[in-house]
Amino acid sequence: MKNYKKLEFKKIGEQKRGFITALEQNKNIPFHIKRVYYNYFTPVDVSRGYHAHKGLKQVLVCISGSLKVKVDDGNDVEEFKLNKPNEGLYIGPGVWHEMHDYSEDVVLLVLASDYYNEEDYLRDYDEFIDYIKNDDKFNDGYFKHDKAIVDSKDIGERTRVWGFSHILIEAKLGKNCNVCEHVFIENDVIIGNNVTIKNGVYVWDGIRISDNVFVGPNVTFVNDNHPRSKQYPDEFEQTRINKGSSLGANSTILGGIEIGEYATVGAGTVVTKDVKPYEVVVGNPSHKIGYNCQCGKRLSKENQTYECKCGKQYKKSDDKLKRI
Repeated sequence: MKNYKKLEFKKIGEQKRGFITALEQNKNIPFHIKRVYYNYFTPVDVSRGYHAHKGLKQVLVCISGSLKVKVDDGNDVEEFKLNKPNEGLYIGPGVWHEMHDYSEDVVLLVLASDYYNEEDYLRDYDEFIDYIKNDDKFNDGYFKHDKAIVDSKDIGERTRVWGFSHILIEAKLGKNCNVCEHVFIENDVIIGNNVTIKNGVYVWDGIRISDNVFVGPNVTFVNDNHPRSKQYPDEFEQTRINKGSSLGANSTILGGIEIGEYATVGAGTVVTKDVKPYEVVVGNPSHKIGYNCQCGKRLSKENQTYECKCGKQYKKSDDKLKRI
């Protein structure tokens, strides 16, 4: 799984008036930019780089002249020529890189995901190889179908990603998850352990899914409750799906909603307000029809307690159901 790739940026303008290229964080630059620096007046017979990073992400853009960049992830070695100001090279963590064959007029712009930190550098090649072989984040440790695209390096071990799914580079997935076919997971997404995401689900920026959650087929998440084409909010609505809850097939979860622990959202439900722990909600708009147990079975009320056939008991406190 390669943690580097060539990027092409939009070129705006015409030959007689000149061109503009915009670089935007978390859009055509696949991370939040914390540092910008540039390399210039480099002698043509000098080579630079000769290091890798443990966590830093970078995009290199040659805004004048040309140079070549050799990248090495410990498995594959490739060389890229940078000579266009509307092209860049993304280099993620765990990629050794060397720059050479500078032209006399070269200006190399670098966008970085973090501030300078010498401790993040791997400057000895043998140390670099040893580091990536022994650090789990540089070893797949999970199953990826050959028809899936996984840009993220933050995927837990024993997680399975099936065909025609795409996970963007900033997304974080825990251990032992099952990501079924035709799932798209955007950048600002955090998913816990033992999560199942069934076919046809798109998980947008701002979604937080805790451990042991079931997301049924074609569940629709909303992260902008008042969308307009080409108009983006400063930040997207954050939706929280808490531990052990289940979202039924074709349900819709509006932005900013919180689904409580072990709650159940029925198939086709449109959730317009928060769902409390253990509640079962259905309909459009959603409304409560009862409570369920951690095991998923419906609870029956006996005096002041709610009981399940599995033996677990619950009681209301502060208008929320809690296990006793």
